[in-house]
Amino acid sequence: MLGRIQIYGLIGLSFMLGIIGIYSVGVAKGQDKVKRKIDQKRIDNMKVAKNVDDEIAELGDTYLADRANRWLRKDQD
Repeated sequence: MLGRIQIYGLIGLSFMLGIIGIYSVGVAKGQDKVKRKIDQKRIDNMKVAKNVDDEIAELGDTYLADRANRWLRKDQD
């Protein structure tokens, strides 16, 4: 009788450990997926920033000065 109880106990314990292991793997995969999404968003943001910097560098100083003059007040002398 005691031997059967021990076997059932070991089977139950093995089952519970298996469930915990499967849960742990699922949590780790979920965290990895979130980290990959965050990294991809960061890369996309860096690409956009680089494109903006490149566009500004291509415009030249005179174009930027002309655009800035549109926003400045005219002297009322």
